[in-house]
Amino acid sequence: MFDKGKQAGIHTRGGGGHGFIRSIYFRDPNGFVIELTAPSQDAARYTLEHTKKPHGTQADWQANKAL
Repeated sequence: MFDKGKQAGIHTRGGGGHGFIRSIYFRDPNGFVIELTAPSQDAARYTLEHTKKPHGTQADWQANKAL
């Protein structure tokens, strides 16, 4: 989908991972950002690990997210 977006001339960026998913982003004609995601290979392990400590996971995400 990333390549299709680029070929169609749509503002496309991404390939980023969030641990349990990988994301790509598009801009629609109104300027809104659309995110497409797919589970990573480690999704099940990541989910199991991070559901044991949700507040710590949230704090880590807040501290390290891209602004």
